[in-house]
Amino acid sequence: MDPLGELKYDGRRQEEKIIRPCSRLSLAVVTLAVVMLTFLAFDDITTGNQTGFTAEYSFLLAATLWCLVVAMCLIRTRHFVPGGTSVAVLVAAIWGQRSVGPGTVPGWEPEYVATVAALGWFLVLSIWLLIQVRFPSRASASWE
Repeated sequence: MDPLGELKYDGRRQEEKIIRPCSRLSLAVVTLAVVMLTFLAFDDITTGNQTGFTAEYSFLLAATLWCLVVAMCLIRTRHFVPGGTSVAVLVAAIWGQRSVGPGTVPGWEPEYVATVAALGWFLVLSIWLLIQVRFPSRASASWE
């Protein structure tokens, strides 16, 4: 034990190892909530009959920024494949969002597919993060 009464493990304080999994859990839970609310915002935009969707588009901007934060956290913790894929999917969703508006009908247009794929990717990513919290592996050691 060190003078502060904290256990050392691999040169780190034990309390730091306790905080890291919580941040992974919060990333997963917030991302899951953001995906669900983004789906609702897109549903409102495509099926609503209002003249303006300022709140919905503002939320989509905030959701984009959050997803970018998640991608950067993944890259920073050396999860390059999910982090890089998140950035690529996010860029595709930003590109595709320009054609999603009132009256958009689900179909196979590239813009619509890119937007729906981004929602699907971040849903799968948040579930993967939750699984990593519950069943940590050696691959997730960089989180801790």
